[in-house]
Amino acid sequence: MKKIIILGINAISAKYAPRALRTAGYEPVFLADPEAFAGQAADSLRECACFPVDIEDRAAVLRLLAEDPSITQDAFAITGLYDEKFPLIAEIAADHGLHGPDPVAVRLASKGEVAELIPEFSPPTLRFTGGEAARLAVDPAACAPAPGGWVLKPAEQAGARGAARLRPGAGPTDVWNAVATTGLSRDAAHPWVLQADIRGPLFSLEGYVAGGRIVFIDFSQRGRIAWTEVSNLLPAERRLPRGAEERCKTAVVTLVERSGLSQGYFHCEFLLEDGRPFLIDANIGRLGGGATVEQLALSHGLDPAEILAHVLILGLPAVGAGPEPAYRPQGSGVSTLSYYYGIEAGGRITSVTAPEGGRCLHTQVAPHGGRVGPVGCGDDAWVGMLTGLTSDVAREIENVVVHTTDGPRRPAWVAPS
Repeated sequence: MKKIIILGINAISAKYAPRALRTAGYEPVFLADPEAFAGQAADSLRECACFPVDIEDRAAVLRLLAEDPSITQDAFAITGLYDEKFPLIAEIAADHGLHGPDPVAVRLASKGEVAELIPEFSPPTLRFTGGEAARLAVDPAACAPAPGGWVLKPAEQAGARGAARLRPGAGPTDVWNAVATTGLSRDAAHPWVLQADIRGPLFSLEGYVAGGRIVFIDFSQRGRIAWTEVSNLLPAERRLPRGAEERCKTAVVTLVERSGLSQGYFHCEFLLEDGRPFLIDANIGRLGGGATVEQLALSHGLDPAEILAHVLILGLPAVGAGPEPAYRPQGSGVSTLSYYYGIEAGGRITSVTAPEGGRCLHTQVAPHGGRVGPVGCGDDAWVGMLTGLTSDVAREIENVVVHTTDGPRRPAWVAPS
């Protein structure tokens, strides 16, 4: 079988991706360490060729591939499930003669590019580099007024890593101090965005483009504690205020048309302010993270591996589209819920106790012995995910216990609202 290299996968998808690709006729090779995962995800990866590397360290990834040519030898393509890694994946594909993601998806990995293409659907946005911030050349006053202040974030990053809030009236020094505090300031060319802070409910629109045809699958609504997403309800169309659904869809259609995207999944995130949606993350070329693939499977009566196979193959234009999953009409699926729980103060995880004989799917995200930050600091604070029918999850989450070196802890989560 032809090899497909995967750079960027989460714990949920790791459970199903090997079977998904093998069923589609490809042998997966992961740039990942199985020991960084737990349970079924770790077991699944151990059955594949895996090459441990810190994918956040671009130089380390490139060095690994240069020093071990067997990884790319006989490989057909390279892809992943983190759109912020598409620029790196595209670079690797070009260097090693592999097929990679759609160049449009690579370009749209930048939040700044998306905001420039569809400014009428985006928060007021200022694009800059770390070097410009260091020279105090970035003044929020140059952008539209932002009564609620600003959100600063790397232009190519997910999970709230490097994000910070700036007060209304912040100046160039505030911008540089925020950039410097993230620890990502060493690269002067690193792209950043400053966007007006929209504080409201967070909805996501899942779907895909095939042959220029846009398929909308479902909306979901997420709950958050500060910067950490901790729950997801799917489908959630009925929770959208009047007119918001059509505006969200129009934003996606406009982005697809202006960018020229011909195929690939999308996970477009919108924050609503006074009922008006603003696109804050396009996430072109991938499905939603967390437990989205399990929720879609449960809601639509599908196999998660079937969905992932479609996501991964559709994201490689050279491969083709592959068979489309039989999704139910938008919003008509069974109600599902997932809690992406953490612990309030963070800590080192020794184990997690999930309800015995429960009806829900449980995935431990943090490996045994792994340390997580306090919930609220970003998605790196996830300990585990409990996913199932909405009524079952709401009941079983009460019986989850996180065991740490400091003793047992109750999981921290909030329902979408």
